[in-house]
Amino acid sequence: MNDCIAIFGAVKEEIAGIKQAMNISDHVRLGKTSAWPGKWGKQSIVLVRSGVGRQRAEDATHQVIDRFKPGVLISIGYAGAVQPELNVGDMVIADTIIEEKDEGEYSPDSDWFNRAKDISCSEGFIAVVGGLLTVDNVIHDSLSKKELGENYSVQAVEMETSAIAKVAEEKEVPLLSLRVISDRLDQELLDSSSFLGSDGEISTLKAGWYVLTHPSSIKSALSLRTQTQIATQAMTRFLSDLLQ
Repeated sequence: MNDCIAIFGAVKEEIAGIKQAMNISDHVRLGKTSAWPGKWGKQSIVLVRSGVGRQRAEDATHQVIDRFKPGVLISIGYAGAVQPELNVGDMVIADTIIEEKDEGEYSPDSDWFNRAKDISCSEGFIAVVGGLLTVDNVIHDSLSKKELGENYSVQAVEMETSAIAKVAEEKEVPLLSLRVISDRLDQELLDSSSFLGSDGEISTLKAGWYVLTHPSSIKSALSLRTQTQIATQAMTRFLSDLLQ
């Protein structure tokens, strides 16, 4: 291992701020995974776009560890709030990572976890410490989000982290999980499962066609776009403070 930090996001929007801020030295294709090694300030990092879902995240983690031998893995990205006090742009620092399907449970590296707890969020946002639940589908209705929050006693839901944590544990590589809220508990989302392309990315073409053929969804789609932009900015600043 070395001092390189591997930062994993599922889709390009989640890593856009980091990619813009860093000095990229290369673009490496590892199967369906894209990786950009380089520098962010003085820190060596490899920025990874895994694609959506546990299998894509697991494959990407194996490939990145084998190729770059990073000293730590940081899983980032958007998450849906399952507790009412969380708003768009708030940060969840995971103290427990739970896999819904097989009920696996993982913990972050204590040193990196403690470092993250000492970082302040951007003005107007908060950071909470709590559980993170990895699920296999986008949770788009408020009732389902509420039930997951109550049943698992977690703060937020997403679709990749438990797979990254599983590989990190097997390979004995330290892990930190940071998720930024992109949708509130009371917010209904479009069912975006049909938007996923074969590359594990949200298909702009499919999403655009859905909105065109469902005009009532335009307001929701525009709101979510604005919210993800806010979330990306919040995550980029938090990570910058953590690493620099």
